[in-house]
Amino acid sequence: MKRSTSWNNLLTNQNVAWIDERGTWLFYLGMLLLTRYSVGVTLGVPNGMAWTIVLVGHSVVTGWLFHLKQGSLLTWEDDGGKYDRLTYWEQIDGGREYSHNKKFLTVVPLVLLFLVYEATETRMFALNLFFTLIIVVPKLPVFGSKKKKHRRGQSGSYALLFKKDSDEEDE
Repeated sequence: MKRSTSWNNLLTNQNVAWIDERGTWLFYLGMLLLTRYSVGVTLGVPNGMAWTIVLVGHSVVTGWLFHLKQGSLLTWEDDGGKYDRLTYWEQIDGGREYSHNKKFLTVVPLVLLFLVYEATETRMFALNLFFTLIIVVPKLPVFGSKKKKHRRGQSGSYALLFKKDSDEEDE
């Protein structure tokens, strides 16, 4: 017997589908805590410096993954090139701003900054603030792409239509 496929499964962007899986947020936070524990215990780094290493590492990895990397992470995925011009951040939740996932991914670096601030000396605050800002600022809608969202049909899917330079001048 052939299984029926819902339209939602066909429209799911497999690049970022993992963020909607149950337990992803808990796993994400657990990995941050495990990294902090590993840096502190394995390397014998003091508490404040261990949190700084976690914050800087988190900023570098998520900055590259969400804001610099475009298209598909896995090169063998056949998406027909429809995500080639989109960063992962733009692909999450169909590009909708203020979704639960995007709020979570914006709050995590801020919480890390507060944890680091409590655990470090004041002189390290500038470094920690810098790395937090370079990861939080690109997440703000005002710094989003120049793509226009357009709702199609009744399927509920979103298509991203690219503005041409001539269209931007007309506005």
